[in-house]
Amino acid sequence: MPTCRVGRSNEPSGFTLVELAVVLMILTVVLGLVLPQASSFLFRSDLKTSTRRLAGAVAYSRSQAMLEGRLWELTLDLETNSFWATAVEAEDSASDLDTVKKRTLAGEVRFLDVKKLPNESKRAGRVALHCNPKGLVEPAIIHLAGPGKQIQTLIIKPFNGRLVVSEGYLE
Repeated sequence: MPTCRVGRSNEPSGFTLVELAVVLMILTVVLGLVLPQASSFLFRSDLKTSTRRLAGAVAYSRSQAMLEGRLWELTLDLETNSFWATAVEAEDSASDLDTVKKRTLAGEVRFLDVKKLPNESKRAGRVALHCNPKGLVEPAIIHLAGPGKQIQTLIIKPFNGRLVVSEGYLE
């Protein structure tokens, strides 16, 4: 004969179907509110990745130009949203041996336009940014667009080759 009834009950244990349905409905509403914010965060990540890739390519081109003592160019292909660095020979022809692997912008990120200072602006085709052996980089403003209305402005500083990144479209 049992003397202790701890843990035993005559009532049925578990959740009813109505309780489970209410919990699932609450989770659906919460996820519906949170996921749009999370997706914009993930797309912002693609924009940051593309910015880092471009910054790396500018730094690499500049350092190779200084190390080798010759002109290097960073080519931006606005049609395919890709870019690559190339050593330029003395007769202004690119050498196939010194071309760095072609990279593309991350995800759905694309080039909007590139403005080479003082007054050249391109929305299509290819743009070549030159890095000379003394460490100077051709100044430029690059506009990147991500999914939705996300736009970033990248300004290449001529003396140190650094990128200044700003949110939105700046002239």
